[in-house]
Amino acid sequence: MKALILAAGNGTRMQPVTKGRHKSLMPLLGLKIIERVILGAKKAGINEFLIVTGYKGKELRQFLGSGIKYGVSLKFVHNSSWEKANGISALLAKDYFKENFALLMSDHVFDPETLIRLQKIKLRKNECVLAIDKNLDTVLDVEDTTKVLIRNYKITGLNKNLTTYNAYDTGMFICSTHLFDVLKRSTSLKKNSLSDGMRLIAGEGNLRYMSNMGRFWSDCDTWEDIKFAKTKLIKNLIKFEDGIISKNFNRKISTSITKYLVSIPISPNILSFIILFISIPTFLFLSTGIYPWLIIGGLLIQFMSILDGVDGEIARLKFKDSSFGGFLDANLDKYIDTAVIAGMTLGYLKASENLIIIPVSLFLIFGLGLDGYMPSKFKVDTGKKLKFSVLKFVNIKRDTRLVILALGAIFNLILISFVILTVFYHLKVIIRLFLAKKISEK
Repeated sequence: MKALILAAGNGTRMQPVTKGRHKSLMPLLGLKIIERVILGAKKAGINEFLIVTGYKGKELRQFLGSGIKYGVSLKFVHNSSWEKANGISALLAKDYFKENFALLMSDHVFDPETLIRLQKIKLRKNECVLAIDKNLDTVLDVEDTTKVLIRNYKITGLNKNLTTYNAYDTGMFICSTHLFDVLKRSTSLKKNSLSDGMRLIAGEGNLRYMSNMGRFWSDCDTWEDIKFAKTKLIKNLIKFEDGIISKNFNRKISTSITKYLVSIPISPNILSFIILFISIPTFLFLSTGIYPWLIIGGLLIQFMSILDGVDGEIARLKFKDSSFGGFLDANLDKYIDTAVIAGMTLGYLKASENLIIIPVSLFLIFGLGLDGYMPSKFKVDTGKKLKFSVLKFVNIKRDTRLVILALGAIFNLILISFVILTVFYHLKVIIRLFLAKKISEK
């Protein structure tokens, strides 16, 4: 599917801070607003775009270029009547689209997952579908937000001035080419906005909707909107699968670090290697086996755990997350964990001369290795997933594991922390063996 992006307006409400620039070129956490729109759509599987420009159109075209730097194809059409409403801009695209297309706004950022779901909806010949947000607490400027009224599974009202409404317009549409026929009709009546055309389609009973399921989106009309969008984007970095330590502690710090690092030209993979290098002094501090170096080593363990979230956050914010990046990060984590355990083992031996720490640490490292190996090996051999649902509510994820090791170092409870983790991970191995047998016999 191709996409049409409307970017002709002059952003009057943003003028105090844009200072003559196009508002969609304002920065938003390491990217320009329109870059977020393009890269978000790209992640949703769209690679061809037509951008309707107007105000500062040359500036916008020069910055974006052909799209090669984003891995997409960009074409432009200029609206010389850009002072008028955006329906005229959309109508200029009528000769470029022969089938259904995505219609996006250059100042509306969004979660790509919403656009992925939106594209899966099968439209009839004369239909359009709009992604809506039913949560009425998600916008900063309610007065300037386009409201939506839904009745009997159809959109019956669409206007900024609606007094009765139950959703917001997120600025994401999938449209049939029927939109251009409707816009031709509405603009001939001097009703020049896109909303005017959509209201005609709604009057025909052909404007459908899809809930965005509470996913992130934001309209960036003013500088306050941009700051609000930053807050929403940062909050959106918290993942459902995060462990309890990550959700309640690590993310509060890592997202604060990410807000500053995201504007620096540092790649997530480089940051992953920086964390690996931090594990070297961590090993040296822990291997002394004495205070205050154990405390410093323990704090560095937790610091690496926090930074481990930063590289992923930067990757997601700048659309640089990749399967290789995840693979690299997971493997570097093994080196880091081994360095931590080895340093603590050596330090404990120096301080206590208790040789029991050697087999315990070896079994702990072996258990950690099996934790990643068993599901992958089972999937390769059987083609089935080895779901670990038995202990899903008490499963120790890496954030919890590292905090246990950090506390073990800080309070000189190294052997106890090792024993706790060793028992847990080998119990996990035993349960997985039983599950593997059960799944294999189905």
